Amino acid sequence: MPDSLKLPSSEQIEALLEHEQFDHLREALAQYHPTDIAHMLDDLTLDNAVAVFRHLPLEIAGEVLDETHSLVRQELIERTRDDKLADMLETLPEDDAAEILAGLPDQYAETLLDLMEPEDAEDIRELLSYAEQTAGRLMVTDVARLQDNWTVAEALDYLRHVSDDEEVLHYLYAVDEAQHLVGVVPLRAIVTALSTSLIREILLPEVVAVLDTADQEELAEMISRYDYVSLPVVDYQHRLMGVVTVDDVVDVLEEEATEDIQRLGGSEPLAQPYFTASLGEIVSKRVVWLLLLFVASTLTGFVIRSFEGLLLGFVILNAFIPLITGTGGNAGSQTVATIIRAMAVGDVNFSDIGRAWKREIAAGLLLGLILGVIGFGQAMLWSHDLRVAIVIGLTLPAVVMWANTTATIVPIVAERLKIDPTVISAPMITTIVDATGLLIFFSIASALLRG
Repeated sequence: MPDSLKLPSSEQIEALLEHEQFDHLREALAQYHPTDIAHMLDDLTLDNAVAVFRHLPLEIAGEVLDETHSLVRQELIERTRDDKLADMLETLPEDDAAEILAGLPDQYAETLLDLMEPEDAEDIRELLSYAEQTAGRLMVTDVARLQDNWTVAEALDYLRHVSDDEEVLHYLYAVDEAQHLVGVVPLRAIVTALSTSLIREILLPEVVAVLDTADQEELAEMISRYDYVSLPVVDYQHRLMGVVTVDDVVDVLEEEATEDIQRLGGSEPLAQPYFTASLGEIVSKRVVWLLLLFVASTLTGFVIRSFEGLLLGFVILNAFIPLITGTGGNAGSQTVATIIRAMAVGDVNFSDIGRAWKREIAAGLLLGLILGVIGFGQAMLWSHDLRVAIVIGLTLPAVVMWANTTATIVPIVAERLKIDPTVISAPMITTIVDATGLLIFFSIASALLRG
């Protein structure tokens, strides 16, 4: 297959469309993976993207639709006939088809489902009945499953005749007559076992499964933890409902990472890509936390006003305010990023709060001493006053240790209280450390300079 970097350029595609060389267009694109074609469509004008899409074979068009950026996908859907769109969706795994339909108005999604084969539509409706961001929404229900009372010969015969729509994985799942998940069977075990052996004799009874109502983040964590390529999904009665594969989890991890990054900046995550979201949605996702942080930031002004007399008597201290607040904020941001990452991978939880605090206090002390020495020298150059230099040299270690303490405790306690730590941590910590850091600075200065 050609390198995706050598895809036809926008100019070449435009020339083929302009001269109506559609056969050449189909031949050129037939060599490439649907994902590469989807990325190419994202770079074209919407009109050209639609024109190319209309000349793709049905199976490829379905995969391309699944992989395109949602803005392009929306345009392709709006400008494709309903019956053809329904046919495309039928070529996709039901979880991918469900994802596309979930982004459409309910009435239009039902129209498309009514145009599909009843069996396919029923499977997709089952997935759509689950809440968003759950394992049930991501799973594939058409999966090969072995009855535990079958012989190996019967299992092999079943696998030879299994439908193309059913997922056959490296690990097969065994169920009893009531469809309860009873174990996992490696393909190797089936190939090497005696043909008269029963499936229940060769299955591995210890199988890790996830509830269909489990959050997708929990699902992704489990697949990552156990290094699996797939995970069975069960209901509360432990009946096998479907399977989630690692390729779906990769998308989940990307989505969760995007949400966490947006929350770390003090903004609720957008429900859709940036250029698709309306201006009103962008503002609404940011305004609440921005107002809260705005109010919290008044604490800094209150601290400065409280020490107005000190600042008038030692004007040089004003020059060090950005240094103190910036250092505290940066130290806090570094620590909170480290702690949240450790929490995400399971290295740190509420019971570890004491250990984590001790480590960060030690790190803060060492970092603060380094910065304190540098700050002392800088203060001597600026002020030529030993007392001011000592104030800066003492303040920086104290502020860094305090910032590390705050950045360690806040996210751990937030998670304990069922609050997303990524939302409140970085912006709130910076605001808190700004005010309290100045309080530390002015208190030390007041004690040493007024004495």
